[in-house]
Amino acid sequence: MAGSFEIFRKYQRSLLVFVAILAMLAFFVLPPFLQMGVGGAGSDPVVASWSGGEIRESDMMRGVAMRTVLNQFLLDAVAASGRDPGRMRLLPDDEEDVVRTMLLAKEAEANGVVVSNAAINQFLGEWTNNMVRPEQFDAIIARRRGGPMAVSQADVFEALRSVLAAGRMERLFLTGFAGDPPGQRWEYFRRLEQGATVEVVPVAVESLVEAVSLPSEATLRNFFDQYKNDLPAARSATPGFKEPHRISAEYLVAKREVIEAEVRKDVTEEQVKKFYDENKERLYRVKAAEPAETEDGAAAKGDAADAEKKTDAAEQKPAEPAVPAAEDAKPAAADEKATEPAKPVEPKAAVPSRLWVVPAAFRQPAADAKTAAAAAEAKPADVKPEADAKVEAAKPDDAVGKPSGDASPSDTPAKKDDPAAFEPLEKVADDVRNRLASEAAAKRIDAVFTAVTADFARYAEDLALWQAQVAGAGSRPQPPNVEAIAKKQGLESGRLERVSAGDAVAAGGLGTSFELSLDQNSPMGFRQVSWDEMVFAPTASLWRPAGTRDVAGNRYLSWKTDDQPAFSPTFDKAKSDVERAWKIVEGRPLARKLAEELAKQAGDGKTLESAIATRTEGPKLAAATVGPFTWMARAGTFGAAPTLAQPDGLSMPGEEFMKAVFALEPGQTAVAFNEPRTVCYAIRLVAYEPDQEKLREQFVDPGFDQRRIAVLARQQEGDAIGRWIEDVERRYALQWKRSPRR
Repeated sequence: MAGSFEIFRKYQRSLLVFVAILAMLAFFVLPPFLQMGVGGAGSDPVVASWSGGEIRESDMMRGVAMRTVLNQFLLDAVAASGRDPGRMRLLPDDEEDVVRTMLLAKEAEANGVVVSNAAINQFLGEWTNNMVRPEQFDAIIARRRGGPMAVSQADVFEALRSVLAAGRMERLFLTGFAGDPPGQRWEYFRRLEQGATVEVVPVAVESLVEAVSLPSEATLRNFFDQYKNDLPAARSATPGFKEPHRISAEYLVAKREVIEAEVRKDVTEEQVKKFYDENKERLYRVKAAEPAETEDGAAAKGDAADAEKKTDAAEQKPAEPAVPAAEDAKPAAADEKATEPAKPVEPKAAVPSRLWVVPAAFRQPAADAKTAAAAAEAKPADVKPEADAKVEAAKPDDAVGKPSGDASPSDTPAKKDDPAAFEPLEKVADDVRNRLASEAAAKRIDAVFTAVTADFARYAEDLALWQAQVAGAGSRPQPPNVEAIAKKQGLESGRLERVSAGDAVAAGGLGTSFELSLDQNSPMGFRQVSWDEMVFAPTASLWRPAGTRDVAGNRYLSWKTDDQPAFSPTFDKAKSDVERAWKIVEGRPLARKLAEELAKQAGDGKTLESAIATRTEGPKLAAATVGPFTWMARAGTFGAAPTLAQPDGLSMPGEEFMKAVFALEPGQTAVAFNEPRTVCYAIRLVAYEPDQEKLREQFVDPGFDQRRIAVLARQQEGDAIGRWIEDVERRYALQWKRSPRR
């Protein structure tokens, strides 16, 4: 009988992997659970505090769990009413929103807003269209009484009461935004449509910091303590001394153009012909010629364009054309033209067999009296099927009663086996080769990436076994040689050393790559997941390869080799950064003063360039002309909110800069900081394009698409809500003891 040691040796590899997994679970999972005890403040620390209140870990866990329960209750209620729960918008279930709801509910209470039980029942009636009876609500809640978190009707009502109170406060705040008055719409129109050309002189704060003296070390320490838990942000006006989350990574990149050019050489003529024969019906059918545009056709296009402009912005698709039924089409035409003399019809070019008809622009050639009479006496049994009617409609001669047998050959649809129906192989051969090369390149890259992924899976397993052994017996396993793999497979390799997410994205390449992930909540059924979102996630493991691609079609396989969580350094470690940040903050008044002097000198009909030409002291300055640029830049996709413009030649301009520019008249001057307040600009407005008079003509033009203004208005409304919530949090002195979790 085999001893236990022999059994261990037989299953050594699997058992060591199991032990390694248990060790990792003990390291990562047990500490949070051990901290969630209820023994005292030490085991149940404060997560966030505000004036008059606080929330501990245990309360936060219950608050987040209760939000999940409330969402499920609302979904079950919708389902019970017979509506589709998948179309309902859920409440956010992250810690930040839970605390924010609590503060807004307190703000509502302070302003006399009360949500009674009757108000909650009224909301539930509206939520379910009064289709759910009280006993059904009781049954829904009863299903939540079991399991790890038992809830009662009172629990659900209290959670809903806070959410409704917070929502009412938001609606009270938004009452000032209702209607978009004409003056506000004009301002939104200006921000989108009017460009400004300016002359600027940037005064960098750092060029003046030598004149700033450092305070005592005690003052610097207080300054450090104020911002030691804040992460640095490129556009933030306040410093941050916390070290961000950084990682190290290695990667392989397959350049699309290089791989495709290499495999394209191996594409044979036989492969080209085979692909063409198999796919010509789908890819290389000759497109029908566009119909010649007549006066009626132009009218139809104009009416169709007007109809399309009137479609709702949310739909963003033209209404389906309404084609008159066959039995109604011909008699209607006959009645219309019966009193008119028949006109000779000129021969027309062949038109496609499918006609898109807009009812308001429906036109038909005049029919002769004989044809009109025949059409008027036609019986439903004589009417051709709809499909045949469409084909007949495509023949212009039929509209004047010409027998179908007299149709010209060009009017007859091409047959499937007619060579003239397809583009010749010689014309599309290059396209075929490119398609074959793209397909072959994708297969080659897939094979290489799959093999490398398997190699790293084996390495990760060996590493876990080695780490599980006592004192790491034996030599440490070595990872696959990335450079050797890249050289052998015609790829490129790279390495990132201790980079933050922002640094990686700014560097481009791998940092800006992405992958598509299935997402049922997305209208498209999937969403784009960025590389930094994947590798910086708390669940992202070391040595686990992730495949991504960039907009140019290049593909990446990357894996994290080191992970350094965010942390707050000591004062001694961060002292040089603290001193620099202090000088920048204190140097801002000096930069503004210098910019104001320049603006004043240029205000008497001079230019800023002439104002700096006479300077002999101070930092070296230069004038530049920038523009024209608008306040807001249109989004790349229709319906998306516009963003603040970022003109070339300016360093991170923000709202303060744009407000200063567009408040000027040509020739006037102003000063404004950029968004992070590291540069103060002296500004002189050169010109607006178009000028105010022409812009007003465009504003009142009935042809202007007002939906762009509506999108900007909603965005401004959202920004105002965000600023208001930030103000509420400041007034309540909200402080997070740790970063809120999602």
